[in-house]
Amino acid sequence: MRYSSEMARKTIHISSIALPIAIYFAPTDLSRRVLAVVTILVLAFDAIRLHEPRFRRAFYFLLGRVLREHERFNLLGSTYLLIAALVCVFAFPKPIAVTVLGFLIVGDAAAALIGRRWGRTKILDKSLEGSLACLVCCLIVGFLYPGSAPGILRIVVGSVVATLFELLPVPLDDNLRIPLGAGFAMMLLPGALP
Repeated sequence: MRYSSEMARKTIHISSIALPIAIYFAPTDLSRRVLAVVTILVLAFDAIRLHEPRFRRAFYFLLGRVLREHERFNLLGSTYLLIAALVCVFAFPKPIAVTVLGFLIVGDAAAALIGRRWGRTKILDKSLEGSLACLVCCLIVGFLYPGSAPGILRIVVGSVVATLFELLPVPLDDNLRIPLGAGFAMMLLPGALP
């Protein structure tokens, strides 16, 4: 994917920061219900896109340049992001759910943009520069949470795990593996949960 297409894709990705912000401000029950409805609707949309040729052609005409090749025949990254958000709001306390979604949105975008633009030192299929950008951005996101509610140790461990899950070639969409991996790692740490 060309850098201009990656920029457009990551601009869309970054705009989804509204999701963890809304989860932070909304009552937990409301965010769970709304997220469940939206996720079901988006899954239905994605199923229609995958199985209805006329709809698929119109969709590719409008957004085809920002799609990754594997998304042409599988769920969109945005669909995986919503599924991950839904799992996070049910599996984790609000401070962890909001934080790990921020890790995904900001850290993943930083890794892609910095890595593609300035990445020189290859690690696996990615770059050291992109991974360091991911880690720094995840740490910033974690410490921006009001009062650093998840706790310093959880923020650091979650940031490192999010970065590793962004880097490693695990055959699961990174929109799922980053927040879920970081969230479960944060939950496993001893001490009172937020």
